[in-house]
Amino acid sequence: MGHLDYFITDLALILVASGLVTVIFRKIKLPVVLGYIIAGFLISPHFVWIPTVVEVDNVNTWANIGIVFLMFALGLEFSFKKIATVGVSAIITAVTVMGAMIIIGTITGRLLGFDKLNSLFLGGMISMSSTMIIMKAFEELHLKGEKFASLVMGTLVVEDIGGIFMIIILSTLSVGKDVSGGALFQQIGILLLFLIIWLVLGIYLIPTILRKISHLLNDETLLIVSLAICFAMVVISWRIGFSEALGAFISGSILAGTVKGNKIDKLIKPLKDLFGAVFFVSVGMMVVPETLAKYIVPIIVITAVTIVGQMVFATIGIIFSGCSLHTAIKGGFSMVQIGEFSFIIASLGVNLGVTKDYLYPVIVCVSVITIFTTPIFMKNSERVYNAIMKILPARARAFLRRYTTEKENTGNNESNSDWMRFLKRYISRTLIAIAALFLIYVLSKNYLGLFLSDHLDGIVDEVIATVVTCAIMMTPISLMMHRKSNIFVKLWIKSVSNRLPLTLLRGGQMAISAVFIMLTCRYYLHLTWFILVPVGLIFVLLITRSDFLKGQAIRVEARFIANFNEKILHKRKENSGENKWMDDKLCVGQFLISNAGKWDIITDLYNKRLFDLTVIKIIRNGKSINIPGGNEILCDGDQVHIMGTRDQLEAYVIILEKEEHIDTPLAPCVTMKEYLYGQIFNEIPALDQIMFVAVLVTKDSTFVKKQIKNSGFREKYQGLIAGIDRYNYPIVNPRVTTVIDEGDVLWIVGTEKMAEKLLADGLIE
Repeated sequence: MGHLDYFITDLALILVASGLVTVIFRKIKLPVVLGYIIAGFLISPHFVWIPTVVEVDNVNTWANIGIVFLMFALGLEFSFKKIATVGVSAIITAVTVMGAMIIIGTITGRLLGFDKLNSLFLGGMISMSSTMIIMKAFEELHLKGEKFASLVMGTLVVEDIGGIFMIIILSTLSVGKDVSGGALFQQIGILLLFLIIWLVLGIYLIPTILRKISHLLNDETLLIVSLAICFAMVVISWRIGFSEALGAFISGSILAGTVKGNKIDKLIKPLKDLFGAVFFVSVGMMVVPETLAKYIVPIIVITAVTIVGQMVFATIGIIFSGCSLHTAIKGGFSMVQIGEFSFIIASLGVNLGVTKDYLYPVIVCVSVITIFTTPIFMKNSERVYNAIMKILPARARAFLRRYTTEKENTGNNESNSDWMRFLKRYISRTLIAIAALFLIYVLSKNYLGLFLSDHLDGIVDEVIATVVTCAIMMTPISLMMHRKSNIFVKLWIKSVSNRLPLTLLRGGQMAISAVFIMLTCRYYLHLTWFILVPVGLIFVLLITRSDFLKGQAIRVEARFIANFNEKILHKRKENSGENKWMDDKLCVGQFLISNAGKWDIITDLYNKRLFDLTVIKIIRNGKSINIPGGNEILCDGDQVHIMGTRDQLEAYVIILEKEEHIDTPLAPCVTMKEYLYGQIFNEIPALDQIMFVAVLVTKDSTFVKKQIKNSGFREKYQGLIAGIDRYNYPIVNPRVTTVIDEGDVLWIVGTEKMAEKLLADGLIE
């Protein structure tokens, strides 16, 4: 027979064996994954009583494809938004279990005579429970509705994330064949930096591309495009030093956040099931009876360590997170097995040639045993809990009642402090900017500089390379520093003690930006540091003052955030109706003016003391002045209605409480929706009412591609652009430097006359 014939007959044998075993295992209600492993052993060359696979290398190739599909599907079920919704209890539990099991597994491996790297791989293999097996067991035992089940599933999500980073680290260790040294940490740091760059580019580009071609995507096209993205990222991952599994997982995670995520998941499922079955069959083919007999002692020891370690440390982790002993034992007894991630890590070690031949079949055998024991431990967890409670001292029971609860700690009870919100934004923005600047610098040195030096002579190529590189760096620098956020303003006003750390953090961003500019100038122009330092700082200051760059930064930020939250934003829009949720984002506060002589006009009072507050109405002597200009003179007794975000208005109220003020709050701030309905309820005449309308920007609009302040919109229609709905993402109370794009939905605050002009020009219907 030819090579192709073996390929087909081997595949037929795999599918026939898998099909038969799957039916049998479903009949006897055992995990199908276990059936695949047994089928693999039966058709392997190590079992000679039935037909066996001839070309094992072909099966290994299919198995590698199976890993790609399994990780891609896992990414589609994950999405980066999931980690934000996972409870604190799940995070604490996962960190406790994984940390303890990696250490214990490594120590166990050394005691069994394994070398450092094999011991470390062993620790990684036994550190994560099987998502597939636990989900299946929960379904069959009807436990999915139990309180502990949601905690266990959240823990598994965190473990999956940890497993991805473990693959990165183990891959790095394998290349160096060493587990210590500063060079190792430097290499891991570079890999993580590239991972951030990769994620940022993927999130920025892929959802945008899918959105642009959405009208061309039927099921067939969407499947092919999704697989193209998956395998392209697999190749990129391998090229830059990551594992193929990581590339597949990242591509799935990015696609999971798009509105097409659920559809792609359904389309991919048959392929995942097919290639996943081949992968698990290939795992079974690795089982060698002679090897198992030889290593029976390590198998028993590792099995015992896995079951006891997972059980004990999962229980301890759940208790550490504040959950009750009852929840902890039921959760801990569910996580006593290892599964698919262990096989992937084992395959990684084999493919990299760093683990011994015996480790793979040993871990497979341990997995099989622990999978069989999982339902037993789950069923008996309640009995164990009752037994422990009988022998537990009264003081220990009182302690647990005092400091634990039956409810999972989701983090919602923690104070959502302004500092935590600010730091979350600050750190994420700074890390993304650093990654982007680093990528630009590296690409410039390795490609742009070499290209120009080959085509230009003298200093010309160096000057051009410097100018081009610094110009490209302007956007990420502006993105990092283009404005002080509302929460920054609120913290600044709330307490004088906040101002020094806020200034230092802001200065840190400036220093980071200046360093990359200086490094670029140093590399190409060979300037001294005495000249570079002032040049870098002045350049960054100019960037932060540029209205054009501010507008570009807002565009980039809006697209990235919209892509990152695409599925959530789309669902919110569907639930709230066509663009009807913007009026919940804006708020209105009402204040009474006194001693107005201290401040002449609106601009003096609000724009100079706070950022971006907008006066939408002044009531003076019973008459309404709607959408007043910035030069409107204020008078004592004026009632001003101010629009802004909730943070902005809360910050303004703090000013009123701390400083000598000329205005007094008349009522708590309300959402724009409540404010608009209040006008109707209070029977305000139509001509005096504030209106809130949406305008879709088309390619023929006169203000497209213009900044708000240069669009002429206010002058022509006497309305304020209060918000922009861009890719379903709300830009609330946008800066005047924001560029209006085709496809934006502008939310305009104005009067009935404004609405009539918009209607006459065909901008609204």
